[in-house]
Amino acid sequence: MAEPINIAKQLGQLSIAHSNNNEVELCSETPMFDINGEGDWFYLNSPLPAKFAKLFSSVLNYIDGEYFLITPVEKVKVLVKRHAIVLVDYDINNQDGITFISSIGTEHAIANISAVILLDDAIEIEIERGVKAGLGRACYYRYINQFVTD
Repeated sequence: MAEPINIAKQLGQLSIAHSNNNEVELCSETPMFDINGEGDWFYLNSPLPAKFAKLFSSVLNYIDGEYFLITPVEKVKVLVKRHAIVLVDYDINNQDGITFISSIGTEHAIANISAVILLDDAIEIEIERGVKAGLGRACYYRYINQFVTD
């Protein structure tokens, strides 16, 4: 069994701020973060508390088929199993708008349900910074029952 690490201390060493600069140098080719198929985040193979996952998701970017956390001074590779964000619920806004709620407590509004992509084995949405979000099981079936007809 691996020795426990102080996640808060190690994560505190990373600078968290919004950045539009995708030219920041990559810190390492080895991913430091992993996101499994259920949307759970891991830092160096240790579970990441949801409050940290929520914070880091604000700087998560999808660029050329890969995920990165990008700050003004750092770029860290993230390994994603299926979807970087798992959506667990939604609320309908106005006419066609929907606000999706993720498993880590983030909200993602889309103006029209046409932005929702129906795949053979999943339903996904491209959210901020190109990140791909997928509907969790219960949300998937609710969405199918409400919006998809034969």
